[in-house]
Amino acid sequence: MKRTALFFALSLMASLVVNAQKENKAIVVISSESVEHDYGDRVVIYHEQKEYSGIVGNDGIFQVVENQPEFPGGMAELVKYLKKNLRYPQICKEQGLQGRVIVQFVVNPDSTLSDFNVIKPVNPHFDKEALRVVSTMPKWKPGEQRGKPVRVRYTLPVTFRLPEDTVKVDTVSVNKQ
Repeated sequence: MKRTALFFALSLMASLVVNAQKENKAIVVISSESVEHDYGDRVVIYHEQKEYSGIVGNDGIFQVVENQPEFPGGMAELVKYLKKNLRYPQICKEQGLQGRVIVQFVVNPDSTLSDFNVIKPVNPHFDKEALRVVSTMPKWKPGEQRGKPVRVRYTLPVTFRLPEDTVKVDTVSVNKQ
């Protein structure tokens, strides 16, 4: 009876995995090891289950992995890099424009970056500058799934913000009569 229940549970989990793979929603790989000990009057089954999961897009590029890609030196170094290399477009500065551009790119298993794309544009000048800076970043530590480097899509917000004393505010004059 216990063996039948265990077999049924493993079959059900395997079915869920196959369905998730077909829908490209999530890939879940289950590796199972069972050890059976027969003590004469009873059979004891020790069952260990390891689960690895990652979300993969329709293009085969991971969006979520066990170990995310990382800029050399971590997030603090990424912020320093952006502050050092990002140039505020002069026309946007003169107009007092600010905004956040969302850029996506792929971190490849060989640490290179590719497939740069603006997914949330703000202004053509901001978009162009964000792409320029992101596309010139150094190699990243690749993301890993099940201990192996894989292609991972990474989303990065790039914020353009003027110091508060230089922000241009439009004022409206009201005539009081």
